Amino acid sequence: MKVSSISKQIMQGAKLFRMPRRCNHTLPATSQIKVNNWNVALSEAEKIVGYPTSFVSLSELVQNDPTDKAVHIRKLIASDHPVLKTMKRLIYDGKNNMQARGMLILLLSHSITDAPVSNEQRKLAEIVEMIHAAQCIHKSIVDTPKNSDQNFVEGLQNIEYGNKISVLGGDYLLANALVGMSTFGIPKIIDLVAHAIVEFIEGEFMCKEDMDGNKIPSEDTIDITYWEKQWKLSAGSLLSAGYESSMLLAKQPQDIQIAAKNLGLHTALAIQAYDEIRIFSHSSGNQFSFCSAPVIFHLQEDRELLHYIQQFQDDLSQVDYNKVFNAVIGGNGLEKAKELCEEHVDKSLKYLKEFPDNNGRKAYEKLLSALLRK
Repeated sequence: MKVSSISKQIMQGAKLFRMPRRCNHTLPATSQIKVNNWNVALSEAEKIVGYPTSFVSLSELVQNDPTDKAVHIRKLIASDHPVLKTMKRLIYDGKNNMQARGMLILLLSHSITDAPVSNEQRKLAEIVEMIHAAQCIHKSIVDTPKNSDQNFVEGLQNIEYGNKISVLGGDYLLANALVGMSTFGIPKIIDLVAHAIVEFIEGEFMCKEDMDGNKIPSEDTIDITYWEKQWKLSAGSLLSAGYESSMLLAKQPQDIQIAAKNLGLHTALAIQAYDEIRIFSHSSGNQFSFCSAPVIFHLQEDRELLHYIQQFQDDLSQVDYNKVFNAVIGGNGLEKAKELCEEHVDKSLKYLKEFPDNNGRKAYEKLLSALLRK
């Protein structure tokens, strides 16, 4: 079967299979107040750069190939595979979440030139979105433990099929992104993005995980410098590479390239911290990461809770999430995480001052401020 057919089936299957969002990192879009603040700032940015945040449509990246479509969709849905949830996030939550990375790149490009965004800059933003989507899809791959039970074996076949979809679908997007980068004629851009992809992989293997891929906290990982290193690799590196590449396309001097790189890093960390904070602004019904900033800060002062979580390190779904949630809410972890978010917003604003004071920069400042409003 063609890769384009597989990718198309992923998207159609995700539309049929609507499930709750996984606790993966995204850009802000939850509480009504925060959504409005973010959307207002994002709408202003759209007007400045001339493109909506939804300019990247995954459905446009593949061809319309109807080969055995219904059969493959049924197999994918029957597997209950995480890739379905991932594709739902990419398709349904893309406008305010996933595709804001491209908008930030376009906004930075506009701020340095104070002119309409070029086709090359727009293409770069699309490539960064494409790589991020590929990374999300690849992260949906799950381990397949051995079991001799016949019913389990049949279910395992569906899971393995979902894994194949994840591998091929993600690889297809990455291949398109790499081909697109080659058209710029600037080898350093390829080096920057390739390095970001490598660092993403390194970040994924920094922390021990249970059988479902949930990160297990430990004495080593509840250090906030460890958190910053992990998310620098997993999220900051790609945005930094996109920003620096944007400056290369605009033929900016090295000092501006370095400022853009640092701006991308701290913007990504601020967004990640905020995203982890907002989970605790709602009820504790949903699962969350035990290696998120609010939990890490709390576990630094509550070793008893850390030991409790570690009792279930083979399967963290057995942990009483309400117990952990209430402990974090009742402690200092949430407030310290907010301070962490503010710290990286402040650093982002510092590097943003290296760029011309125009509408593009002001719109970027408003987007950062939207992460802090009460």
